[in-house]
Amino acid sequence: MTLRLNVPIVLVAALLAVFVSRAPAAIGPENVLVLYNEASTEGTQVASYYAQVHPGVQVLGLTNVGFDEEMSTDDYLDVIRPQILPALTPSIDVIVTTKGLPLRIVNSHANPNPIYPWSKFSSLESELTRVDSIDTWQEMGDQDWLYGGSYHLARNPYYRDGVAFDHGTFGIRLSCRLDGFTVADVTASVRRAQQAFVDRIDSADLFHFVVDNDPNAPGATINGMPALANVLSAAQVPYTYDNTDAFITGAPRPVQGYVSYGVHGGGACSPNSYLVDEVDGLTFELANGAVFHTWESYNAYTFIEGGNRAGQGLVAEWIARGGTAGTGHVQEPGANPLSVANEDVMFAMLLEGYTWVEAAWCATRQLSFVNTVVGDPLMIVSVPADANKDGLVGLSDLILLDDNWGTQGEPGGALYRLGDFNADGLVGWADLIVLGTRWGTTADWYTGDGAGPLPDILSGLIPEPSTLLSTLIGGLLGLLVYGGRRRHRSVSAA
Repeated sequence: MTLRLNVPIVLVAALLAVFVSRAPAAIGPENVLVLYNEASTEGTQVASYYAQVHPGVQVLGLTNVGFDEEMSTDDYLDVIRPQILPALTPSIDVIVTTKGLPLRIVNSHANPNPIYPWSKFSSLESELTRVDSIDTWQEMGDQDWLYGGSYHLARNPYYRDGVAFDHGTFGIRLSCRLDGFTVADVTASVRRAQQAFVDRIDSADLFHFVVDNDPNAPGATINGMPALANVLSAAQVPYTYDNTDAFITGAPRPVQGYVSYGVHGGGACSPNSYLVDEVDGLTFELANGAVFHTWESYNAYTFIEGGNRAGQGLVAEWIARGGTAGTGHVQEPGANPLSVANEDVMFAMLLEGYTWVEAAWCATRQLSFVNTVVGDPLMIVSVPADANKDGLVGLSDLILLDDNWGTQGEPGGALYRLGDFNADGLVGWADLIVLGTRWGTTADWYTGDGAGPLPDILSGLIPEPSTLLSTLIGGLLGLLVYGGRRRHRSVSAA
């Protein structure tokens, strides 16, 4: 039996507009522009899949773009940028690149200052954050503001701001890259992003964080790892923090966040192998939403398998082994807290309910630089059965489940946001049971008053199908008494 609540849903929507208070909205699919190389079959597939998972995103195909991972400033300024500018509106907060687009921009005109030789390079993603304002090769990669210069466009105005992002307030765009060794790697990471959970109820069973500091590594005394340990402790999430030269390879449960020095971490760590070596490398499993962040200069140098530089690990290897997102550098950044994303800020933002793209760029000091952010920009760490990722398991999730009752498809991705909470590929009774057991659960960043009383249909969990519609209708108005929802936009389902 296919269930529909068309009339009640209209009533509920009208009442929600009156009774549900919302704080300022943040990033949603309608604020995202996805770019792809029209000549790339892989890029076309990734962009199409992402638009299915997040209906409402805008998609733009780029022409006359090569397949090389490296491009010149002239190609960026004369080919890519002019195609993007007409598609930008004030509502576009995030620009997403996809597999098949260049990764690194080299400034062939510049004679790099020996103090900051990386000024010759920038990532496509970092350059796109300033696509509105940087329009000459002389400006690209210019970091002299760090050394007392007056130039300011490379300074990130969103750095450590700690609030919801919008283009109108900060004057920049955020960016993210959907990439991996294969299209299958990319689409799998996007699916996992829809089921990124930090659930205090089952935290001892679901996930773990690993923060592997090394007192002998460069910058060890000025990194944000001790501060990150304090963030995780305050959030009451399970983690391992090590401040010795041992290389931590295991964890008691699947890992959701990994921070280390990578090949610079000493111990059993061996070059070009710690992410792929199943014996001497990392042995822990990865949870949905697993984020990678290492102090390695070339950890996003390539998305071609085996293309590691200087023996360092790659975020693409992390995604291939089941990871979901990560930060990285497409060229030497001169690793220090000025050039590497601040891990304490990044994970604090993520645990507070911000999107992945907000968390990563709020932690990054520089723009028009070699930093890049990889993964689904709209990933939000929430709680199980929260289909629309608003921080509360309640009425809106029940409506989504009912409206999509009987839908079948590939587990994860878009199907999760339609109500497939147990990831079996079908929206049905098993998901209703999950919803009932999680009813009223909230993310730590949720500021409302809860979901209201558990409906009779969820208390019984297995009533006669013929009674479901009448029971839901009778209980809907009573469920409208919960308080304000969080500041983020809800994610719409198709």
